[in-house]
Amino acid sequence: MQGLPPSEVYLFSSRLDLKKRGGDIDILIFSEANLFQPSHQVAVKFFEKCEKKIDVLVMNPNHLTEEQQAFLNQICKLQIT
Repeated sequence: MQGLPPSEVYLFSSRLDLKKRGGDIDILIFSEANLFQPSHQVAVKFFEKCEKKIDVLVMNPNHLTEEQQAFLNQICKLQIT
């Protein structure tokens, strides 16, 4: 995305299980940018193309809280970029 530092993007949650038919798409972005900016940009661009519900979670990989680390340890994720 223009104007943002490099980031890693992952798909996570029920979308990784082909047997489940999750209603939304869950995206996890690791970025050092202002956390709102990449979340907002991805959600807006995605909705323009698909008009589907998307949840975007952004975390700074260099400043993870204990709660964020615990969450990351519990989820399955697939890198998409």
